[in-house]
Amino acid sequence: MATQEQINAARRTIEQLHDQHASDVRRLIGLLESGAMKGKAADKLIADCHAWEAAYKGVFRRALALVESMPAQPETAEQRSDPLGLGPGRLPSQTSGTPYR
Repeated sequence: MATQEQINAARRTIEQLHDQHASDVRRLIGLLESGAMKGKAADKLIADCHAWEAAYKGVFRRALALVESMPAQPETAEQRSDPLGLGPGRLPSQTSGTPYR
């Protein structure tokens, strides 16, 4: 079972991928519609891009719905008292060879 933090991270990743994809497809459609290509092949490609955009919107919607429907693993008392997961009494600078300055 995933923690709420993991669920939130998955949601953010899906939203970022959706935004990136939507922007890329819209730019491609805009390029084609501005006349970069002409003729039946261009019209078919534009139609395919619109269908592709609609299909991916559905994929991202379903992915977000699935992530949001996942039950979160309850936090343990240890996780609440140690949100960074460093261990009892440890500072971030004590977890790696390079101290924070």
